[in-house]
Amino acid sequence: MSQNKKSDRLVFKDEKGNQIFLSDLEGVTGNYNWQIMDEKKIPSKAVTLHNEARQHGGKGEYSIAIEKLLKAHKVAPGWAYPVYDLAFTYLLQEDFKNALKYYELTDKLEPKGFFTAKTAYWSLKKENEGSFQEGLYLAFMQIEWSDSDEEKLQIAKAIVRKFPTYAPAWKIIASQSNDHEERLNAIEKGLKSDPDLDTKGGLLINKALVKDLKGETEEAKKILGELIFDKNTTLANIELAKFVLSSIVK
Repeated sequence: MSQNKKSDRLVFKDEKGNQIFLSDLEGVTGNYNWQIMDEKKIPSKAVTLHNEARQHGGKGEYSIAIEKLLKAHKVAPGWAYPVYDLAFTYLLQEDFKNALKYYELTDKLEPKGFFTAKTAYWSLKKENEGSFQEGLYLAFMQIEWSDSDEEKLQIAKAIVRKFPTYAPAWKIIASQSNDHEERLNAIEKGLKSDPDLDTKGGLLINKALVKDLKGETEEAKKILGELIFDKNTTLANIELAKFVLSSIVK
């Protein structure tokens, strides 16, 4: 350990010896840049096709967008972005079978998470199995498109009234409600609903936030520290957990 590290403030340490120092949290923003790409590894033709596809998709020209996304995937089969957009485009067309197929492929290409792929795959898989009504995830997406926090909360509550094991909606309630007990209740119900890894991480981060607000800061730090070092935690949740931990300890 360097001299600087020795004089640094220890924020978290678990039984395995994993440690987080205050300096490790400097500059964290809570945001993860999904669009980081190595231009040397991704052929420019694939990038061009992907950009063109997004332009057509934005105009509602889904057939052309799909054609270009498939071509981009063929040119760069290991690049998740066109596959993810392909899944989303099929979702908008209510082609749930192909949406599931390509969200699953996205998850395989980026097992540490890629935008909302894990949650989409989890939901569409359960719809396909009959656990949830077909089209539920598409309805849930209204939350992402809403500008009002209150509207997001009401949509989520409407979903869990009808589908009480829909974990992504519980995560929305946990993050949007102003009532601490309602948030904790939503977190526990969400965690008991076999959530996808991205949703699970979000629920735990919200649990830490509520614990800190209730004065249980050490418990909050423990939740966040364990989440950061969990090998299954998504990259986005690691960054968010670091940001929340930073705000708590400072």
